[in-house]
Amino acid sequence: MNKGDDMQVLSDDLTKHDQKGDVPFNTITTICESPMKFGLIYVGTDDGLIWISNDVGYTWNKISDQLPQGLYTSRVTASAYKEGRVYISFTGSRMDHFLPYIFVSDDFGSTWKQIGNDLPEPVNVVKEDPKNENIVYAGTDNGAYVSLNKGKTFMAMNGELPRVAVHDLVVHPRDNEL
Repeated sequence: MNKGDDMQVLSDDLTKHDQKGDVPFNTITTICESPMKFGLIYVGTDDGLIWISNDVGYTWNKISDQLPQGLYTSRVTASAYKEGRVYISFTGSRMDHFLPYIFVSDDFGSTWKQIGNDLPEPVNVVKEDPKNENIVYAGTDNGAYVSLNKGKTFMAMNGELPRVAVHDLVVHPRDNEL
């Protein structure tokens, strides 16, 4: 709480801590604090666990039991429009599993709804538009996509962007440009 001058441990290991192999997993891959509530934090791991903390990280509750298991959590994005809304994207490409996975919850992860079923490949990032809650962006292994209906359907953003892996998306706050 003092710009990193000192640090404190706030949790035990939040991964399953059971991955074996030449490149061990057991890593938090994404952290997001809600822009609507201080201390509401979501964490995703490379072994598919999603956690929520309502107290700045002192206590954690797992909210991923209803979601696909064992996939790499590529992004957790807390909504700027509804306090309980959170988006999750997973990728299975590290295990030769190439389906798209985006889920949204409007109740802090108690229940989940899959969106983006029409995306053609694994999803690396999911973000809301900062000025319109109906617009959702997805970055995949082969480009960027946009939904104008909260993720029910997506369309490719062909424009000037080449067909490359997209691992992050930002809408410039002043210029409103992706």
